[in-house]
Amino acid sequence: VKFILATTDPEQIPVTILSRCLRFNLRRLLPEQIGAHLRQILKAEGVSAEDPAVDRIARAADGSMRDALSLLDQAIAYGGGRLQDEETARMMGSVDHAHIVRLVEALAAGDAPELLDIVRELAAQARNLETVLTELAEVLHRVGLLQLAPEYRDPERSDWESVQALTELLTPEDVQLFY
Repeated sequence: VKFILATTDPEQIPVTILSRCLRFNLRRLLPEQIGAHLRQILKAEGVSAEDPAVDRIARAADGSMRDALSLLDQAIAYGGGRLQDEETARMMGSVDHAHIVRLVEALAAGDAPELLDIVRELAAQARNLETVLTELAEVLHRVGLLQLAPEYRDPERSDWESVQALTELLTPEDVQLFY
């Protein structure tokens, strides 16, 4: 008899059981892998889809195909049988990149009233402020990356010009502090 245990939290399994197990840690899927699989599903199902919406879902899934499939199903239902980027972004509570850039610029300028105005605006739009912090950290990470490796580009992202502009606005020390 073979028992297969699957968990995202192996620390919860008693040590007496873990000591008798072979353990396989599965790696996270890359957004490109998730996006390619989602595109195959959409094509097979005959669902019209915008590429940015598929990419948005693939990134949001954070390496989990199960989460990607769940998000895809929700986004198709939300979009009335189609997968469109604007509806997908709204459903997921995504934050417009321009807001994140404005936040970083206000941080760099030390403009607290502007920061508070941006946060009020995001809250009024019912955006998930935790998502705002995650996206802010991601932009700051990419700014730091570009400061260290100016020739690097991520082919999956279309917002590198604005990130490049931020690299010239911020010192590496400020990027690290804000991050």
